[in-house]
Amino acid sequence: MAKQAVKSASSSKPKTSKVAKRPKPAKAAPRATPKAKAKTAKATKTTKPTKPTKPTKATKPTKTTRAMTKAKAPQKPRKARATAAPISVSITMWEPVMPIERGERYEDPLLERLEQAGLGAPGDGGGTLQGKTGEIEQIDFDVSITSLDAIPLIVEQLEAAGAPRGSVLRYEDTELAFGACEGIAIYLDGVGQPAEVYAKTSAQELVDQILAVAPTAELRGSWQGPRETALYLYATRADALWQTIEPVVRGYPLSRTARVVLRHGSPANDPRELAPGR
Repeated sequence: MAKQAVKSASSSKPKTSKVAKRPKPAKAAPRATPKAKAKTAKATKTTKPTKPTKPTKATKPTKTTRAMTKAKAPQKPRKARATAAPISVSITMWEPVMPIERGERYEDPLLERLEQAGLGAPGDGGGTLQGKTGEIEQIDFDVSITSLDAIPLIVEQLEAAGAPRGSVLRYEDTELAFGACEGIAIYLDGVGQPAEVYAKTSAQELVDQILAVAPTAELRGSWQGPRETALYLYATRADALWQTIEPVVRGYPLSRTARVVLRHGSPANDPRELAPGR
């Protein structure tokens, strides 16, 4: 009986819900082979930084580029070239010539030539020096030059125009004498002659007779003072001119008693005065 009970107990298996089968554990990922490791390592390695590329050399600019670059680049202001300061030249001439005649004979032609040569321009003006009696003793005028090359030109021009010896150029610290002719001044007595002499003669008639025997001489002017009338004659040499015209001067009634000054003008010319009648 006991065995049967047990048997029945063992045979009567209680119906229970089937227990879910335990899932088989997933197979572990296969181990990487050494080659796979190497491949993975290579894949995971960081890439080496690339070497910085060398800057490429700039190409030389072509001529056109250079020209354009120069044009665009700001240029430094150029220093103004120092120009030579004008040189003032003072001209003194021992000649009794009036201002208008001085301009026509000397100043105007000289200034025109200086300006054409690009060597000068007018200066501060001119002047006239008169003596106590009112007779003109000397004249002067100035020019402004840009180069000392103008000095020979000035001398040449003024001598060609008849500048008398003893004339002087002054510039900077230099004084230069020049001149090409000499003068004779004939002073006619205007009060001591008999009245008929003044009535029958004239200064113009005397000049005509002088120039007839000395055609190379030049009458440059006259001056009338309170007691005398002066005639100014010029030639290359005053002494030679006087030898030629002395017979005419001493033979003409109006000039018979005249006083005569040879090399009239500058004291440097050693003027010589002849007494009346000589």
